[in-house]
Amino acid sequence: MKILSGRKPLTFLAFLFAFNICQAQTLRGTVRDGAVGEVLVGATLKLSAAADTILRGTSTDVSGNYVFQDLRPGYYTLEVSYGGFRPMVIREISIAGGKETLLHIAYNQDVNLPLLTIVNASGNRPAQPLGEIPLTREQTLRFPATFFDPARLAMAYPGVVNNDDQANGLSIRGNSPAFMRWRLEGVDIVNPNHLPNAGTLSDRPVASSGGVLMFSAQMLDNSALLTGNFPTGYGDALAGIMDMNLRRGNNRRHEFTAQAGLIGFDVAAEGPLWRDKGISYSVNYRYSFVGLLGEMGINFGDEKINFQDLAVHVSAPTGSGGEIAAFALFGGSKNIFRHKADSAEIEAFKDLFDIDFTSDTRIAGLSWRQNIGAKTNIRAATAWSGQINDRISRPFQTELGKFQRDRTDENIQSYALSITHLLGQRLRLEGGANYVLRDYQYRFERDVNTVGLDYQAESFQPWTNLKWTTPNEKTTLSAGLHGMWWLQNGFTSEPRFSVTHRLGRDHAITGSWGRFSQIPAWWQGETLIVAEHSGLRYTWRLSPTWTLRSEVFFQNIDNAPAIPYPDRYVSALAENEAAIPYVFETQTGSKGRNYGIELGAERLLANGWFMLANATVLKARTRLNGGDWEESRWDIGRVANLTVGREWQRMDGGPKAKFFGISGRAVWSGGFRAMPVDAIASADTETTVYNAAGGFSIKQPDFFRLDLRVYWKRSLGNRRNSTFAMDFQNATMQKNTAYQYFDHFTQSVETKYQLGLIPNISWRLEF
Repeated sequence: MKILSGRKPLTFLAFLFAFNICQAQTLRGTVRDGAVGEVLVGATLKLSAAADTILRGTSTDVSGNYVFQDLRPGYYTLEVSYGGFRPMVIREISIAGGKETLLHIAYNQDVNLPLLTIVNASGNRPAQPLGEIPLTREQTLRFPATFFDPARLAMAYPGVVNNDDQANGLSIRGNSPAFMRWRLEGVDIVNPNHLPNAGTLSDRPVASSGGVLMFSAQMLDNSALLTGNFPTGYGDALAGIMDMNLRRGNNRRHEFTAQAGLIGFDVAAEGPLWRDKGISYSVNYRYSFVGLLGEMGINFGDEKINFQDLAVHVSAPTGSGGEIAAFALFGGSKNIFRHKADSAEIEAFKDLFDIDFTSDTRIAGLSWRQNIGAKTNIRAATAWSGQINDRISRPFQTELGKFQRDRTDENIQSYALSITHLLGQRLRLEGGANYVLRDYQYRFERDVNTVGLDYQAESFQPWTNLKWTTPNEKTTLSAGLHGMWWLQNGFTSEPRFSVTHRLGRDHAITGSWGRFSQIPAWWQGETLIVAEHSGLRYTWRLSPTWTLRSEVFFQNIDNAPAIPYPDRYVSALAENEAAIPYVFETQTGSKGRNYGIELGAERLLANGWFMLANATVLKARTRLNGGDWEESRWDIGRVANLTVGREWQRMDGGPKAKFFGISGRAVWSGGFRAMPVDAIASADTETTVYNAAGGFSIKQPDFFRLDLRVYWKRSLGNRRNSTFAMDFQNATMQKNTAYQYFDHFTQSVETKYQLGLIPNISWRLEF
């Protein structure tokens, strides 16, 4: 390969810079039918500023494309209408200097759309009237302390609670974080997080969360957290599904992003690979130096933490509205802890050990969609993903303790196929199938003893759904059937129903019921966990920017496994990690019951400010083998969130603009429950032993946290835009309890507290 030398690299960079200067501030994209993906010719679009004054209008061409040029930086609202149906309103569209804004719209003609102010219009899946939390890329850049992670953003919404400050684990409506799944481009993948051991008592990895999401904000399109009643095409989850999609790169011009902060830095590029064919790419590399926070006095347990990842995405149109795309992600993270050499510095049993934790993840896949005529759309996707976690603990003197090693190797092959066909203008038939092969290998070593487990879970999930809107457009009915065929252990059918009815122009009520199931974790046995969800939501649109919601939910869980403890069995519904990794004798018969009510008010960004306020009251119970109902570990009782933000804009003339913003989020919730530590039994081992006889009888103190974000944005015409931001997680330095454990150095029960103040200063440049 010939290497650029002399002034050629400078000439090349100068060309790219000049190329970007010449570009206008642009919003463009395509409009497609949300059901079958057909491009809509002649769709009408009206663009307005924050004050809702119409700036200009346009319509889509023969290819379904639209474009607005010469726009000034700021926030806009887009109204889309087609064929006499009610308009679809898309808000919070951010236009910044030096970047083309690409917005590909799926025009959904569902009855609930007039009651919802849409902020997620990517069209990978029709918006759900019940149990969906839309999470936009723009929100992750505006809400405080999200660290550009959609899972952390979801914590600001009702029914969702973070189980530990160090990680993005989500307890959804009283469920364990272990009952959440991750999807990318329509298929299941392994846990896509760095540091999956973050915040756990045993320092062992969990299956559904971690310290940092491996996907940078530059790579992600809008996402959604599905809670409660999932669409018929989704399965193998009881609590929630994080449904993520990758952003298509700009197919007309090259664009670049660089970001640096106390957590790390990343660089991204996107642009056309073959402009005439519409083939585009996007690539991002990120490297952390969390150690800088340690140098500032932030305590991560005296561990050296690092991670890095590389993501690549290539997409190409295939004609007739089709597309084929390929994606790949490689990530690695590690925690390194070294024993205290000075005996005077030893304060805890951990200080006597050298501990190495490493995690490596790889994901690769293909996705394809194609229209067949004007009424049929077919989608297919496949992904192969794997994650290896390895933890080694060595005493610096052999008489002080024992050598231990935990190693998990998880691999997932996932395939999905779906077909949508319009039987009529208001009748839609969908169907498809998902195939998932999960393979686990687990090894636990302690001194010279080794135990292990090889486990395989193969599932085939056919499904079909019929959706009908009444002629008066006031009611939408959806009825479907999802099948879970666990090839190792039988089949279960899962009917699902929902109905949405408009009560006047600005009011709607939605009810749903469905059955769901999930294959248990590799250490929980071989019995399929089943559940029934039912919910009733009332929605009131006060204005184009204000929406009020209330929802009642009920979940009944059956056939869950139970995990052996020294005193008795404990329901797996309370577990998040393999607390006893070398014991695999589980039993069935555990049940769960979660129910509650959610209240929320949301004001989208308009006239310079936004707000999200909500409260949830819930109960989470478990029962073993016909015994009494007991409080679950996740029975927090209540949680309330308030997020408020204000942004000021100043135009310097022409396309130049400056923005100053501040936002804050306060969360208050009841504490999780815990079992008491058995100090006598713990003293005889090198682990913490809990007294399970009374269940989760300890109620941890209430949790409170205040996060803040202050930022300055500047758009320099058509050249570039930059953002300088300061995030403060736990700005009041609240001392929140994480858990209790037995320390063998102090010979007493100790309390582990969650993180204190975590600052993150960052600078972002796009050009």
